[in-house]
Amino acid sequence: MSLHAYSAELQPEPRLRQLVQGSGLLLFLLGLLLTVQLPVSAGYKSLVAVFWLALSVYEWLSNRLAYARAGILRIDAEGRIERRNGDGAWQVHGLRSGSVVLPRLAWLRLTADDGLRYAELLCGDAHESDDWRRFQVIWRHVGAAP
Repeated sequence: MSLHAYSAELQPEPRLRQLVQGSGLLLFLLGLLLTVQLPVSAGYKSLVAVFWLALSVYEWLSNRLAYARAGILRIDAEGRIERRNGDGAWQVHGLRSGSVVLPRLAWLRLTADDGLRYAELLCGDAHESDDWRRFQVIWRHVGAAP
């Protein structure tokens, strides 16, 4: 394990993960309702509905599988992101485009080294957490680049 002179370790919160999973289910249902309203034939509506179902299930299961893995995220000064797995080893994760970091909220789109793609919603306060403050500094310098 390399030394991380300047890094931030963030613990995902179960309630935020539940929010992501719940909103995914809600958006799936809303998408199906919109499919019914499409001004096309029933055959095309069915095709769109099946595609929407497959995409939604894939995304929901990807997040669920990723959330089942153990959890502290670490981002270092070079922008390298790692997640500690169940046996304590660190697994490298890639940052995907579409990630957003705000002063108190972060939406990170990640890819595990085994190809699993998922999103992590994180919340923090720079005044209360040194790790969140370091994360904000790191993001300003290297995180917004991808």
